[in-house]
Amino acid sequence: MFNFDYQFEKVLRMKKVLLVLISIMCSGSMLFGQNTEFDSRLLVKYSVKELNEIKKENPSEIKFLTYCLDNAFYIGDYPKEKEGKINLDGAKQVENINKINLYELNIEILDGRNQLFSINDNSKLLVVYDTKFLRQKFQKSRR
Repeated sequence: MFNFDYQFEKVLRMKKVLLVLISIMCSGSMLFGQNTEFDSRLLVKYSVKELNEIKKENPSEIKFLTYCLDNAFYIGDYPKEKEGKINLDGAKQVENINKINLYELNIEILDGRNQLFSINDNSKLLVVYDTKFLRQKFQKSRR
């Protein structure tokens, strides 16, 4: 004899499992999909929520912040002949000089003033450009 109640319960359980799986997949994609349009290096300073707000209010600002990650500074040799004569803003230790993130180094880009930092005990000099200069460079790069 065929048991309809058992078959009905089995189908109902399968629907519940399917619903739970679909819910998990959707919520996961929404959580992880929010920051796919941002450079992950920005997450050192900004939350995903803050980046989404910036993008909504001023989309070009996100592009500028991303531009600054790679273009806000210059690294050169520390001039030994000027040691003690350079007015430094600080000293920083950097593991990989080719992968500098100013936000990881707690350096804020300032308005109207470049900043100078010695890197790795005066082996290199980090020059951080001011905001006005960076915005001009950014505008030129977009043409």
